[in-house]
Amino acid sequence: MGPWWLYILVFVFGYLTHKTFYFLRSIRLSIGMIRLTQLVSLAVLARSMENFYHSHTARMRHMKENNESKQNIRDVRRSFNTEISTYKEEAIKEMIALHPKFYEPVIDFDDWKSAMTYLEKNRSFLIQVLKQAENDKKTS
Repeated sequence: MGPWWLYILVFVFGYLTHKTFYFLRSIRLSIGMIRLTQLVSLAVLARSMENFYHSHTARMRHMKENNESKQNIRDVRRSFNTEISTYKEEAIKEMIALHPKFYEPVIDFDDWKSAMTYLEKNRSFLIQVLKQAENDKKTS
């Protein structure tokens, strides 16, 4: 029958190898999911900025149609720009703060400009994933 301890060693080696590969695979999947959620979150933020600007444009048009003073229009524009700048920076800071310390190396942006650059770099991937999700809904 042979040495019984050899069977135990092979079993332990196989078990540890399995656990190691499972751990590495789960790390890879979790990093992929975090990057995907970052992209989706940034896309939602970018879309919300578009909506803010559309509403601001509508408000400016309404103020001009109602013959508001130029000072009032300038004040509204200035306060809007200040609010939007603050919102952008706070949104990115909050998003980064939600990541555990372990995943800090995965974050490829640290402010609004770098976040939008990261989103633009991965735009085709994000569109592909969103189309795939849309197609999955149709087929299920």
